[in-house]
Amino acid sequence: MRYYKLLMDSSGDNDIVCHYENDYGIQQYDLKMGKKFDGWNEDFEFYYDVTEGEQATDYLANDMGWLVVSGKLKKVMEDLGVQAEFFAVNIREKTTSTRLNNYYVANIIETVDALCLTESEYFETVTKKAGTVYTIQKYAVYGDRLVEKNIFKLPNRQEIPVFVSAVFKEIVEKQRLTGMEFLEIRVI
Repeated sequence: MRYYKLLMDSSGDNDIVCHYENDYGIQQYDLKMGKKFDGWNEDFEFYYDVTEGEQATDYLANDMGWLVVSGKLKKVMEDLGVQAEFFAVNIREKTTSTRLNNYYVANIIETVDALCLTESEYFETVTKKAGTVYTIQKYAVYGDRLVEKNIFKLPNRQEIPVFVSAVFKEIVEKQRLTGMEFLEIRVI
Protein backbone atom coordinates (compact mmCIF):
# COMPACT_ATOMS: atom_id res chain seq x y z
CA MET A 1 0.00 0.00 0.00
CA ARG A 2 1.07 3.58 -0.55
CA TYR A 3 1.47 6.05 2.31
CA TYR A 4 1.67 9.81 2.41
CA LYS A 5 2.74 12.62 4.68
CA LEU A 6 -0.35 14.76 5.25
CA LEU A 7 0.29 18.38 4.34
CA MET A 8 -1.70 21.58 4.49
CA ASP A 9 -2.84 22.73 1.05
CA SER A 10 -1.64 26.30 0.96
CA SER A 11 -2.67 27.05 -2.62
CA GLY A 12 -6.07 28.57 -1.79
CA ASP A 13 -5.78 32.37 -1.83
CA ASN A 14 -9.09 32.78 -0.03
CA ASP A 15 -8.78 29.98 2.57
CA ILE A 16 -9.34 30.78 6.22
CA VAL A 17 -6.26 30.85 8.43
CA CYS A 18 -7.05 30.58 12.15
CA HIS A 19 -5.21 32.39 14.93
CA TYR A 20 -5.46 32.19 18.69
CA GLU A 21 -5.26 34.96 21.25
CA ASN A 22 -5.21 32.96 24.49
CA ASP A 23 -3.80 29.44 24.70
CA TYR A 24 -5.37 28.76 28.13
CA GLY A 25 -2.19 26.95 29.13
CA ILE A 26 -2.35 24.50 26.22
CA GLN A 27 1.11 24.21 24.71
CA GLN A 28 1.45 23.96 20.94
CA TYR A 29 3.07 20.52 21.10
CA ASP A 30 0.56 19.06 23.59
CA LEU A 31 -1.66 18.05 20.66
CA LYS A 32 1.07 17.06 18.21
CA MET A 33 3.06 14.46 20.14
CA GLY A 34 0.97 11.32 19.66
CA LYS A 35 -0.14 11.16 23.30
CA LYS A 36 -3.50 11.48 25.02
CA PHE A 37 -4.27 14.95 26.31
CA ASP A 38 -6.48 15.68 29.29
CA GLY A 39 -6.03 19.44 29.54
CA TRP A 40 -8.40 20.71 26.86
CA ASN A 41 -10.10 23.96 27.80
CA GLU A 42 -13.48 24.51 26.13
CA ASP A 43 -12.84 28.27 26.22
CA PHE A 44 -10.00 27.90 23.69
CA GLU A 45 -10.93 29.77 20.55
CA PHE A 46 -9.50 30.41 17.12
CA TYR A 47 -10.39 33.49 15.15
CA TYR A 48 -9.99 34.42 11.51
CA ASP A 49 -10.15 37.66 9.56
CA VAL A 50 -12.55 37.55 6.62
CA THR A 51 -10.42 40.13 4.78
CA GLU A 52 -7.56 37.60 4.77
CA GLY A 53 -9.72 34.64 3.70
CA GLU A 54 -13.26 33.37 4.00
CA GLN A 55 -13.21 29.87 2.48
CA ALA A 56 -13.61 27.23 5.20
CA THR A 57 -11.67 24.07 4.33
CA ASP A 58 -12.00 20.61 5.88
CA TYR A 59 -8.45 20.91 7.25
CA LEU A 60 -8.09 24.46 8.54
CA ALA A 61 -4.74 26.22 8.62
CA ASN A 62 -3.90 27.58 12.05
CA ASP A 63 -1.02 29.16 13.92
CA MET A 64 -0.79 26.28 16.42
CA GLY A 65 0.00 23.78 13.67
CA TRP A 66 -2.79 21.53 14.94
CA LEU A 67 -4.91 19.20 12.86
CA VAL A 68 -8.17 21.20 12.86
CA VAL A 69 -10.81 19.23 10.99
CA SER A 70 -14.40 19.68 9.87
CA GLY A 71 -17.14 17.35 11.03
CA LYS A 72 -17.01 15.65 7.60
CA LEU A 73 -13.29 14.91 7.91
CA LYS A 74 -13.77 13.80 11.53
CA LYS A 75 -16.39 11.28 10.35
CA VAL A 76 -14.00 9.88 7.73
CA MET A 77 -11.35 9.46 10.40
CA GLU A 78 -13.76 7.80 12.81
CA ASP A 79 -15.12 5.48 10.08
CA LEU A 80 -11.52 4.36 9.40
CA GLY A 81 -11.02 3.53 13.08
CA VAL A 82 -8.36 6.16 13.65
CA GLN A 83 -7.00 6.30 17.18
CA ALA A 84 -7.54 9.96 17.96
CA GLU A 85 -9.11 12.36 20.39
CA PHE A 86 -11.39 15.08 19.02
CA PHE A 87 -11.85 18.34 20.90
CA ALA A 88 -14.65 20.65 19.74
CA VAL A 89 -13.16 24.06 19.03
CA ASN A 90 -14.76 27.48 18.74
CA ILE A 91 -13.85 29.36 15.57
CA ARG A 92 -15.16 32.87 14.92
CA GLU A 93 -14.62 35.71 12.50
CA LYS A 94 -12.74 38.50 14.26
CA THR A 95 -14.95 41.50 13.44
CA THR A 96 -18.42 40.02 12.84
CA SER A 97 -18.16 37.16 15.38
CA THR A 98 -19.67 34.82 12.76
CA ARG A 99 -18.99 31.29 13.97
CA LEU A 100 -17.78 28.27 12.04
CA ASN A 101 -19.58 25.27 13.46
CA ASN A 102 -18.63 21.63 13.66
CA TYR A 103 -14.83 21.88 13.83
CA TYR A 104 -12.50 19.83 16.00
CA VAL A 105 -8.87 19.67 16.99
CA ALA A 106 -7.83 16.11 16.17
CA ASN A 107 -5.13 14.66 18.40
CA ILE A 108 -3.75 11.58 16.61
CA ILE A 109 -2.57 9.22 19.33
CA GLU A 110 -1.59 6.18 17.30
CA THR A 111 2.15 5.88 16.80
CA VAL A 112 3.70 3.06 14.81
CA ASP A 113 7.40 2.19 14.95
CA ALA A 114 7.76 1.94 11.17
CA LEU A 115 10.48 4.45 10.31
CA CYS A 116 13.28 2.99 8.17
CA LEU A 117 16.24 5.28 8.77
CA THR A 118 18.54 3.43 6.36
CA GLU A 119 16.24 4.29 3.43
CA SER A 120 15.21 7.77 4.66
CA GLU A 121 17.08 10.95 3.87
CA TYR A 122 17.97 12.74 7.10
CA PHE A 123 20.61 14.50 9.10
CA GLU A 124 21.54 14.10 12.74
CA THR A 125 21.94 16.70 15.45
CA VAL A 126 23.43 15.73 18.80
CA THR A 127 22.26 17.69 21.83
CA LYS A 128 23.16 17.34 25.49
CA LYS A 129 19.55 17.25 26.57
CA ALA A 130 17.87 15.06 23.92
CA GLY A 131 20.79 13.06 22.54
CA THR A 132 20.72 12.35 18.81
CA VAL A 133 17.85 14.02 16.98
CA TYR A 134 17.03 12.95 13.42
CA THR A 135 15.66 15.57 11.05
CA ILE A 136 13.98 13.62 8.26
CA GLN A 137 13.81 15.21 4.83
CA LYS A 138 12.41 12.20 2.96
CA TYR A 139 10.66 9.46 4.91
CA ALA A 140 10.84 5.73 4.29
CA VAL A 141 8.67 3.31 6.27
CA TYR A 142 8.36 -0.44 6.69
CA GLY A 143 5.09 -1.37 5.01
CA ASP A 144 4.65 -4.63 6.94
CA ARG A 145 4.33 -2.63 10.17
CA LEU A 146 1.51 -0.51 8.77
CA VAL A 147 -1.11 -3.15 7.94
CA GLU A 148 -4.58 -1.64 8.50
CA LYS A 149 -3.09 1.70 9.60
CA ASN A 150 -4.82 4.63 7.93
CA ILE A 151 -3.63 7.60 10.01
CA PHE A 152 -0.64 7.46 12.31
CA LYS A 153 2.44 9.15 13.65
CA LEU A 154 5.95 7.82 14.13
CA PRO A 155 7.50 7.56 17.62
CA ASN A 156 10.93 8.57 18.92
CA ARG A 157 10.80 12.33 18.35
CA GLN A 158 9.14 11.98 14.93
CA GLU A 159 5.60 12.52 16.25
CA ILE A 160 4.78 15.86 14.68
CA PRO A 161 4.04 14.80 11.06
CA VAL A 162 0.82 12.90 10.38
CA PHE A 163 0.92 10.05 7.85
CA VAL A 164 -2.02 8.58 5.98
CA SER A 165 -2.75 5.58 3.80
CA ALA A 166 -3.86 5.50 0.19
CA VAL A 167 -7.27 4.41 1.52
CA PHE A 168 -7.59 7.68 3.47
CA LYS A 169 -6.37 9.72 0.48
CA GLU A 170 -8.87 8.06 -1.88
CA ILE A 171 -11.80 8.71 0.47
CA VAL A 172 -10.78 12.36 0.90
CA GLU A 173 -10.54 12.79 -2.87
CA LYS A 174 -13.83 10.97 -3.55
CA GLN A 175 -15.66 13.13 -1.01
CA ARG A 176 -13.88 16.25 -2.28
CA LEU A 177 -12.66 17.24 1.16
CA THR A 178 -10.43 20.30 1.08
CA GLY A 179 -7.34 21.79 2.66
CA MET A 180 -5.07 18.76 2.26
CA GLU A 181 -2.15 17.73 0.09
CA PHE A 182 -0.37 14.41 0.15
CA LEU A 183 3.36 13.82 -0.23
CA GLU A 184 4.06 10.19 -1.04
CA ILE A 185 6.68 8.54 1.13
CA ARG A 186 8.79 5.49 0.36
CA VAL A 187 7.49 2.11 1.53
CA ILE A 188 10.01 -0.70 2.09
